[in-house]
Amino acid sequence: MKLTKIALTIAVLLGSTQAFAAPVTQGQIEAARVAGTLQQAWISGASAPTINVYEGWVGSGAGVGCDAGTNTIFTSQAGTGTTGPNVKPGSIGNFMAYACTRAGKVSVLYHVVDGGSLLYVAPHTVGTKLARVKYVGTSTCATSLPYVDASNPDNSATVFKGCQQVGAALPSTGATPASNSSNAAAVAADPLAPQLPVGGFSDVEAALFPATIGGGNVSSKGVESPANIGQVFGVVVSTPLYRALQAAQSLADVNATTFDPAFAPNITSQQYVSIVATGGAYQTDWSPIIPGSTKRMILARRVDTSGTQASSNAFFLKKPCTDAVNASFNPVKASDSTLPIGSGFEVFEGSSTGNVKTRISTAAIAGDFAIGVMSTENDWRTEASSATSGYRYVKVDGVHPEAGDVANARVQATNGNYPFHMETVNFVRSNYAGVPAKTPFESVVVGQITAALSSPPATSCALLPRGLTLNPLGGSVCTVGAQVMKGTVLGNNCSPYQLTQ
Repeated sequence: MKLTKIALTIAVLLGSTQAFAAPVTQGQIEAARVAGTLQQAWISGASAPTINVYEGWVGSGAGVGCDAGTNTIFTSQAGTGTTGPNVKPGSIGNFMAYACTRAGKVSVLYHVVDGGSLLYVAPHTVGTKLARVKYVGTSTCATSLPYVDASNPDNSATVFKGCQQVGAALPSTGATPASNSSNAAAVAADPLAPQLPVGGFSDVEAALFPATIGGGNVSSKGVESPANIGQVFGVVVSTPLYRALQAAQSLADVNATTFDPAFAPNITSQQYVSIVATGGAYQTDWSPIIPGSTKRMILARRVDTSGTQASSNAFFLKKPCTDAVNASFNPVKASDSTLPIGSGFEVFEGSSTGNVKTRISTAAIAGDFAIGVMSTENDWRTEASSATSGYRYVKVDGVHPEAGDVANARVQATNGNYPFHMETVNFVRSNYAGVPAKTPFESVVVGQITAALSSPPATSCALLPRGLTLNPLGGSVCTVGAQVMKGTVLGNNCSPYQLTQ
């Protein structure tokens, strides 16, 4: 009888704990560290799937992830904004940390998306040193705000903004010996958090990046694997350019209120190549595409370490997929801009997707014509302000990435109708010489996130993040043609798409 009463008491207490679960506090994190039970890891890489990675960390009911109601997010972004995109991962800066309990254990994942996809391996292949949020158990933060995900409450969290950061963002041109030295010293001075990323996620495989900047064959430093998820990309233009293209193409929806994908203007692959290839013929003004236009051409691209840029290079320029003479083209860089600024060709290079949004939106506010590439994870309809919402997706070779699926921006890709889609990879470092051995948590966390993303339970299929697709080889129970691709490139984004369904 006594044992029965004890068991009932424990059950009631456990039930109460779960019923009244609360976001993990900084005090809990520090207490777990002192007790030696704190699980911590640091990942880096692509900015495009930031919300996807966060939701994979949470688990969304996949059986591996955070205990319900325990999510806390820390970011070094200034403590402004109270709702919506202002507190959503993917719109809260490049330096974050996520905390929760996982099977009752306090756990923290530091996440850095500064510098682009290649930074998922560059800390190991070429020694790039990154900044991160300070150890969150004792970090000073400015503001506490709620993040409420109405479509999937599992993801809701308390968000602390304005938290301390150790180190500095990389220069826009990429890591330098000075930035490496400075960031290494800053991270070393904060020894209670991880000292080295364990790996991360990239829009594309390392082979699509030059070995000179950390790409190529990375097998000596760890294991790169298909993440069994994919990302839809699109060509975006400033709103004045969108309307001008509509008028030039005699489309019916030329007005100032709607942007229906059915009436979106079109950019052909050949036209975009003529803009973004070194020596391209369309780099003076928009007149070849918009007859009579004398407006300057603004191209907002990403830096060389960006997976978005590598995706654009591979899809449009066939670089480095076909390296034979005249088989591929090099992309233009900021140095290819023609002067004076205000006329001719401007090439802007941004270290993050946010930089590209801002440049194109700034052009929109000024009435200028700007163009670039972004992942369709980004949705102008939910941006926080006009400073980042002045972009619109256009058709590529006659197909719009949002056609028939504005909410999720993936059905055209999953059905095989829209080709600008890349298969994501992950990387987990090995215990190579000169680095500390991985902890058990570091060894499994990237795989746990991947599993939660690539094979969610049926109840979560409709809740996949916008622009995310599932690989048919991942074994997902979700619907082929809705969330699951009808085919795959088998982990090689230079390969032709093969139907499996």
